[in-house]
Amino acid sequence: MKLIFIYGPPAVGKLTIAESLSENTKIPVFHNHHSRDLVKDIYGEKLMQHYALVDKIRYDVMEYCARNNTDLIFTYVYGGREDDAKVKGFQKIIESNGGQVLFVELTANKQDLVDRVSNESRKKYKKLLDKEIMTELTQNMSIFTIPYVESLKINTSSTNAVQSASIIASKLGLH
Repeated sequence: MKLIFIYGPPAVGKLTIAESLSENTKIPVFHNHHSRDLVKDIYGEKLMQHYALVDKIRYDVMEYCARNNTDLIFTYVYGGREDDAKVKGFQKIIESNGGQVLFVELTANKQDLVDRVSNESRKKYKKLLDKEIMTELTQNMSIFTIPYVESLKINTSSTNAVQSASIIASKLGLH
């Protein structure tokens, strides 16, 4: 089983690229908002108080897929050291079941991220839409890089989603 772990800041194109990659490879997408939005629909503004349920859903889906040798594309916003235990937990689940985690880090220029945050497509999944918050989040772009994994890095300011998906499929041997 391969877990293609696509991560980066908000508005970098994770879901769009994941969907394009899925279309090319037929690997299903389990994106960040599948679990997050489900819990938000149940708990509303108390989402953060119930984030353990978001994590449980993610771990359970990944473990099930790993045990059943089902490749999966997963999208994630890594937010720094506070996410290390979760990322290492994902790795442990996949690897303990004989799978492999392939990391893909998406980056973009700060201004592109700020400009993209208000895109209409982001509303569907209750994503961040506020340019001021995005400007604040992008002050330190290094927090979005997982420092202890090897990642294929793609700058989405210089490639579109189809090109990025093609690079991922080619470099990771997913054809």
